[in-house]
Amino acid sequence: MIAEVLQYFTENIKLTACEADAIYAGMLIDTNNFMQKTGVRTFEAAAYLRRCGAEINRVRKMLRNDMADYKARAEVMRNAEVYHGAFAISVCPADKVESPTVVSAQSANELLNIIGIKASFVMTEYQNKIFISSRSIDEINVQSIMERLGGGGHASIAGAQLSDCSIEQAKQKIRAILDEMIEKGEIEK
Repeated sequence: MIAEVLQYFTENIKLTACEADAIYAGMLIDTNNFMQKTGVRTFEAAAYLRRCGAEINRVRKMLRNDMADYKARAEVMRNAEVYHGAFAISVCPADKVESPTVVSAQSANELLNIIGIKASFVMTEYQNKIFISSRSIDEINVQSIMERLGGGGHASIAGAQLSDCSIEQAKQKIRAILDEMIEKGEIEK
């Protein structure tokens, strides 16, 4: 949004390459590498940032992950359970990961790249709570699922935090909600 406004503000504003890189990086994160929430104006803003000196290779290096995060995401993928043939449920290990909730969210996004997965749910135990990150592309409203767990969010990006609950209990709650919603016809598998 900032890049979009700046380009029409005045011709006298010139971003430094570092500023353009930072805004471009934010744009990549916000749009999941231009795969979500994009339109013509998004790409016009990206082109403006490139004209201001944003360098894709510098931004790519800025957004690289450390090995512990990468291994944790690989563990999420390796241990993912496919429920009813359409829902990926997994657990992100919190040990040796600086921000397990961030890695969980990234993993939930990655699980959507699997053919047939309509929604993903990744849990991690952090600060004596179970954090759940849920994602969908377009068919499943994960917000309504997370609201039933006391959370919320957006139709395609939502989450919840559970206290006094184990990872296995959290999985059971998600399965029960999915079963109930399928049975009532609120979602299709």
